[in-house]
Amino acid sequence: MDSNIDFSNYTLHELQSSAKAIDRELYPERAKLIDELIQQKQQEPEYKESEVVAGELASRGHRFAAAIVDFLIILIAFVPFIIYFGFERMEEESLEIIASSFIYGLVVTLILNGYLLYTYGQTIGKHYMGIRIENLDGTQASFTKICFKRMLPMQVIGIIPSAGEIISVIINPLFIFGKEQRCLHDYIAKTKVSYVDIDNQTSAP
Repeated sequence: MDSNIDFSNYTLHELQSSAKAIDRELYPERAKLIDELIQQKQQEPEYKESEVVAGELASRGHRFAAAIVDFLIILIAFVPFIIYFGFERMEEESLEIIASSFIYGLVVTLILNGYLLYTYGQTIGKHYMGIRIENLDGTQASFTKICFKRMLPMQVIGIIPSAGEIISVIINPLFIFGKEQRCLHDYIAKTKVSYVDIDNQTSAP
């Protein structure tokens, strides 16, 4: 190892990676220096404001950003559906349109997010934001739980004319402003959304 390394120029993430990789028995003084620099970096305002810890509840802002990313992706994916049926037929809200949009939405969601949900408990938006869906004990939520207890109930509620849309689109996300920062679908499925350890994210469950 190069004895002339200037760790003071390292970012917090680089220091944390070095702290994990260094042989502490062989380089005790260097390990101590790295630990001290990590503590100093963590006390700096810019890191205090942006620092996230794996296992902690995801902030409302990060959850909102992830939801926006997912919404835009699904919106784009629905363009072929809209072109096929046309705006006029969709405005009719017939049983055929409701059933077709429900099935199409589920299929598209599974195609786009199926692998990430199964492997990491994440959608594309959540993966981008470094957060995942967990059980209340902090373990990763299973694919079946996410699909059948978290997603499906809200999808079913959403197809109910008027009241269903209010519950799924307005009331559901408003629950996140509660003390536990969980949406209505989190309470139904007994899940939460937390930050994930990005360094270990490549390890499948």
